[in-house]
Amino acid sequence: GERMRVEQRLSHQAMHDSLTGLPNWLHLLERLEEAIEHARLGIGPIFAVLFLDPDRFKWVNDSIGHAAGDELLVEVSRRLSATVYRNDVVCRLGGDEFALLIECGDGLESARELAQRILVTLGKPMWVAGRELFPSASLGIAAWHPRYRSGEELLRDADAAMYRAKAQGRDRYAVFDEPMREAAMNSLDLE
Repeated sequence: GERMRVEQRLSHQAMHDSLTGLPNWLHLLERLEEAIEHARLGIGPIFAVLFLDPDRFKWVNDSIGHAAGDELLVEVSRRLSATVYRNDVVCRLGGDEFALLIECGDGLESARELAQRILVTLGKPMWVAGRELFPSASLGIAAWHPRYRSGEELLRDADAAMYRAKAQGRDRYAVFDEPMREAAMNSLDLE
């Protein structure tokens, strides 16, 4: 019994973030592979990946301290978890990056609505290290498409869309599209 408890604890630690308690990168990749397989077989719901990065997080770490940054990340994780639906998955990928695997019953419009709700929820003031902060975040959305072969590809595209949202002024979301991929490839080729 004790060995089983230790194995379960180790398994949980391997698949979850120690700071927030959220599932981690490994857990998300497993769930994404499962979602892709189900979508290919036509037995699973349509889904999307949202990639989220709090705006000006480095500023919090540099000005108030890393403990305050950790407090901010924990509060962001709480707010994200409270905003999503029961079957959605919220993960901390590391640093200040979060990803969400969501079901999109109404297609891309469901993802857009959730992204807007998340921005509103995260935009509410929070107290961190005795200071009132007014956080914001940038979100990228990549919706399921049969061209995707792996969860990493979906994450890559959601990440690219998130950087587009940051470039457009932060505190917003952007949806990945093919011209975004072409621009990234052209930039890489030019470099």
